[in-house]
Amino acid sequence: MKLCLDPGHGGYDPGACGNGLREKDITLDICLRLKPLLEFNGVSVCLTRDGDYAPGHLENQLNAELNYRSAISNNFGADLFVSVHVNSGGGTGQEILVAGMGGKAEAAAGKCLYYIQQVSRWPNRGVKAQNVSVLGSKTNAPAYLTENGFIDSVTDTAKLKDPNFRQSLAVAHAKGICDYFGVQYREGGTDMLEVAVLLYTKEDYWAGTDVSAKNGNCALFIRPDDHSVPKDAMSAKTLYIVGGGSVGHSNEVLLSGNSKYDTAAAV
Repeated sequence: MKLCLDPGHGGYDPGACGNGLREKDITLDICLRLKPLLEFNGVSVCLTRDGDYAPGHLENQLNAELNYRSAISNNFGADLFVSVHVNSGGGTGQEILVAGMGGKAEAAAGKCLYYIQQVSRWPNRGVKAQNVSVLGSKTNAPAYLTENGFIDSVTDTAKLKDPNFRQSLAVAHAKGICDYFGVQYREGGTDMLEVAVLLYTKEDYWAGTDVSAKNGNCALFIRPDDHSVPKDAMSAKTLYIVGGGSVGHSNEVLLSGNSKYDTAAAV
């Protein structure tokens, strides 16, 4: 069971905006909450982005970027592609879009919509066929796109601003995906660190321990030799980075410089 999870928009493209929210931030938050839930239930997950950037960093090349999202899914060999969005345009409620009716995508979308409806209690706008690029023929797997409330609706955004509600939306998505895969959903996998510290090398350890202590002795991670980022660090709500550059985390604090002395000064 392999899922490609697509947080809508990102980077230069904020998506829809309203009531103090940006679509790209909401979609990323939901997806980062959703990924560990699915992995706990045995579903392999790849994200088209795990930070505030457009996949492929293809600035001002929207069609190329959307093709890149499909390519990520295809290269991963996904069995299902799910894109998470927030609607706009003067309505309210949730709906799910598919490229066409009568296939696996519609069946999967219907299962997910059922669980979302249970937690949102918004008007149910149903499963609809719509010509959306990432749902088309360039994405090999059955694909659907969830529209979670309207960002220009005061009542919808009142819920979307609540992190507990966004967690409930993530659980609803997870239950629908597990249902489609024929998996009995199990509670778990919800552990998300409030704060973590990421060290570029072990030489940053002493500076990192000071940052950790200032944040209640929070978790401390050292990047491996390939400088990849441990997934538990990447899923933390806030990530302090000691040494090295940005890792694309949606809420990162850079404590870095051109030398270890500059890094120490930043710390």
